[in-house]
Amino acid sequence: MRIRIDGTYAELAYAANKIRTILPIGQISPIMPLHERPHTWRVFINTAPKRDTGRWIT
Repeated sequence: MRIRIDGTYAELAYAANKIRTILPIGQISPIMPLHERPHTWRVFINTAPKRDTGRWIT
């Protein structure tokens, strides 16, 4: 799943931290400034599939 977050730098850090506690994060894109709005940034977070702690059945 790909999640887009727009906000201030502090809001992005807070949201990424909260999402990390719930979902496993696979990749976070570089933080990009939005030129239309001052002091606003955008980041994309790709969540990874849940890790299975069980054994593989062959």
